[in-house]
Amino acid sequence: MTRPARVFTVPPAAPFLPTLSRALVEGVLVPGLDVRADPMALAAVTVYLPTRRAARALAGALSDALGGGTVILPRILPLGDVDDDPVDAVADPVGLDLPPTIPPAERLVGLARLVSDWRRHVTADRLLTPSGQPIAVPTSAAEALHLAADLLALVDQAAAEGVDWALLRTLVPDDHAAWWQLTATFLEIATTAWPAHLAERGAIDPIDRRSRMTRAIAARYDAAGSRGPVIAAGSTGSVPATATLLAAIARLPRGAVVLPGLDLDLDDATFADLTPDGGPGVPSHPQGAMARLLATIGIGRDEVRTLGTISAPAAARARIVSEALRPAETTERWPAVVAGLDADAAGTAAALDGLALVEAANEAEEALAVAVALRETLETPGATAALVTPDRGLARRVAAELRRFGVEAEDSAGEPLARTRLGVLALLVAEVVAEGAPPEKVVALVKHPLVRFGLPPDRLAAAARALEVAVLRGPRLAAGVRPLVAAADVLCRAGRSGLGVHPAVARLDAAAAADGRRLAQRLGDALSPLEDLGSRPVDLRVLVGAGLAALRAAARDESGSDEALFAGPAGSAFAGLMVEHLDARGDGLAVSPAEWPGVLSALMTGRLVRRPAPTARIAILGPLEARLLAFDRLVLGGLEEGVWPLATDTGPWLSRPMRAALAFSPPEVRIGLSAHDFTQSLGGRDVVLTRSVKREGAPTVATRFLQRLTGLIGETRTGVLAAAGRRFVAIARRLDDRPAEDRADRPQPKPPVTARPVSLSVTEIETWIRDPYAIYARRILRLEPLPALGERPHFGTRGSALHDIFARFALEWTGRPFDDAAVARLVAIGREVFDREFGAYPEIHALWWPRFVAAADFVVRDFEAGRDAVERLPEVAGELKLPAGAGEFRLRGRADRVDVRADGMLSIVDFKTGQAPTARQIATGNAPQLPLEGAIARRGGFPTLAAAPVADLTHVVLRGIRGRDDVVVYAGYASKDLTLSLEETIDEAERRLAALVAAYADPDKGYLSRAHPYRSDDAGPYDHLARVMEWSIGADGEDGE
Repeated sequence: MTRPARVFTVPPAAPFLPTLSRALVEGVLVPGLDVRADPMALAAVTVYLPTRRAARALAGALSDALGGGTVILPRILPLGDVDDDPVDAVADPVGLDLPPTIPPAERLVGLARLVSDWRRHVTADRLLTPSGQPIAVPTSAAEALHLAADLLALVDQAAAEGVDWALLRTLVPDDHAAWWQLTATFLEIATTAWPAHLAERGAIDPIDRRSRMTRAIAARYDAAGSRGPVIAAGSTGSVPATATLLAAIARLPRGAVVLPGLDLDLDDATFADLTPDGGPGVPSHPQGAMARLLATIGIGRDEVRTLGTISAPAAARARIVSEALRPAETTERWPAVVAGLDADAAGTAAALDGLALVEAANEAEEALAVAVALRETLETPGATAALVTPDRGLARRVAAELRRFGVEAEDSAGEPLARTRLGVLALLVAEVVAEGAPPEKVVALVKHPLVRFGLPPDRLAAAARALEVAVLRGPRLAAGVRPLVAAADVLCRAGRSGLGVHPAVARLDAAAAADGRRLAQRLGDALSPLEDLGSRPVDLRVLVGAGLAALRAAARDESGSDEALFAGPAGSAFAGLMVEHLDARGDGLAVSPAEWPGVLSALMTGRLVRRPAPTARIAILGPLEARLLAFDRLVLGGLEEGVWPLATDTGPWLSRPMRAALAFSPPEVRIGLSAHDFTQSLGGRDVVLTRSVKREGAPTVATRFLQRLTGLIGETRTGVLAAAGRRFVAIARRLDDRPAEDRADRPQPKPPVTARPVSLSVTEIETWIRDPYAIYARRILRLEPLPALGERPHFGTRGSALHDIFARFALEWTGRPFDDAAVARLVAIGREVFDREFGAYPEIHALWWPRFVAAADFVVRDFEAGRDAVERLPEVAGELKLPAGAGEFRLRGRADRVDVRADGMLSIVDFKTGQAPTARQIATGNAPQLPLEGAIARRGGFPTLAAAPVADLTHVVLRGIRGRDDVVVYAGYASKDLTLSLEETIDEAERRLAALVAAYADPDKGYLSRAHPYRSDDAGPYDHLARVMEWSIGADGEDGE
């Protein structure tokens, strides 16, 4: 005979756990249980709750119900938590003959191996969809691991819902047989290969074990009863196995089920339609899961008793929310409901009092408004608050904003292991080896707060800085850690000087340079376990061991200890992950060492690091965790479609009809559970509803739950809620408000005349004209821009090397014809210089060498062969002195080459790897380099040359691309508005320079930023110092050409 069921419910407005505790203590739940008379009686009680957080909170609630002090607690078990391993969540003392659970690491790797094997057995012609698009299949071990994780989620869902995979073969439609059969063959991994693997191992999946255990315990309860009172509280029974257990508990003589927020106000006809006989019902309704549970238990809603009492306004709010979320098919009742709300305007206002609606402009503003609402709660002693949201992005933003106020919230979801400092470091170590030690990541690694490389923190910081400026900044080294170690031994030295040595390198002291070399060596030693693996695939366990060894070596301090690496929750989580994979049994997964970064990232996916904060008064929770907990203020965040509820997704393998045929629950079930969590949260006295009007710049749509609620209560009442919420947005905006500031002035520093340069090179004169501030920064402040990390080469980056090559050739190849032998000699000189200058930079060598060979051929055959020079003088240095106030100004120049012609006149030559200036730019004085070199030559300023007239200014443009090299000769300029001979051009350049020198001898003349740029979008190395992006906003167009 079926025993009567005992089922209760706690209204959303009543605090669930305190109400449950009082009912248990007072004997309402279990007749005859007198806890006050016999405190030990609680020890015989078993209580099932949905989450471990609720289980922990129940202990405090029971203590409060008994008046405080020490309490003998009941046996409290979570039915299935969002925490890590739920396998033993419903363990019972009675023995159950179930196989053990397969360890998580072995489970993931084992299925990933099956996925990889499947890919190798699928022919290329089957990797296309019916429309001809390629199918995403795993091409790497990392992708196989990710795909295996997705497939395991499907396996777990099938186990939880009792899906019969045998039906899969009957579902393949004929019209797309090849496409669906490919899907079916892939799913055979889950339906055939994986069960066979588990049987061979004598293990089962964790969810399968939990489902079997749950059903076995339910059967035991039905057959033999329980040894003591059993209570299940807070679950909606949405999982079939859990519903079976709840039904068994409800029928126990001393059992009880307590439902969260069963709607007793919804009319009977509508409630019955939620689970009709022979139909799908309304799974998206907030009461859908509990309606199905009551059907499973076999009782009607009228047999459910209410625990606790709530106020009239709270009851009225519950009725409003119930009506707002009633099934769409019955919303014809709304006009009568609205009339009732209007008739009792005061009661409706009281019901909605305590609700606030925040509509923020974007995600950042929403997060700050939420943080303000939470922080405000702390002004009341002992008050607590929580953000409830399924949006992890919003949760992280709010946690960060709370830190602005010095508040650390307890985030129940934790932080992804890959985002922790240790996770980032582990990935950096893997990436540095796999990617050939890219300088950006090497710098990030040696400066990571968890690494020590055997050095004290202060010495490590100095060593990292020395290694960065001396070795890693500038041209990219050969790939790998060993070339980095070799380069550091040469470049990271104190006292280096000369052409191309940055002042920061020249200033390195001996101790820092020595530590820099030591750091490079220890970096190489630390990463050698990974580097030594080579390129051949190895067992994943070998890679895990090598990666862990490299990580520990990098973290060892000066005493040789790496304990700090594994300290704290993140260290424990990472160590546990590594141990799981090192101890995994069975055949491993073959992984190429180059794939280690992606594989490590895949292994860390889904691993969360939780940092308990038991004393925190602010919590960040998911909807399920918040269901049974009470707070003084509750903030429901991210109330947009696609967030709350989350977008429905049937997965990549099964269509919606196929899932239905296999008896998977429809996606709407999750919507119903999300709706129930929404209604539960609205039972709080003080509730703030928040949403963003835009996300990532795109407009959003308010969640259907909020639309229903505001649609029912009307615009006026919604306006009242919005007015209550606007104060949080207003405070948030004021937090970042600052008085309006005038736009930054264009800098025009006026240093003392005595501090101003009295000598500049000819190449700096153009800078002086175009951007005087750059001369101020470099020559007066003595600021030299650092090279970029691992600069990508371009043909003009090392023009000095090309000048050296052409200078040697000009000195050597005299009086001989410019033929094939000349080309060969020029190439030979180039090879010597390239090997010397770029031996450590193979990327530069590989890119430039073919272009140099092409340029060499052009120089010999198209430039040198056609010249009538009597004498070729390379790299000629000289100067020109001009009066400057009470002193003089020296113009320094180094001509790439000066050729003495047969007529005694001079030809000034400049080899350019970039673009040559136009004739107009030279004539107008905007490109004064060669005219000023001509002025020096004309006045006898080159010591190795007698004063002589200049015949031409020649630019040899070398791009290293056949057909694009050129010789551009300037001998004067003529146009409609300007005509100048070469002599006049040189005169004008000299006159302008004299005027410039005289102008800057005036102390009131400032060094204006970007006085005459070529174009307004030209960028200079000192623009950030001059705050160009600030003062140029909204400015009129700058002068340019």
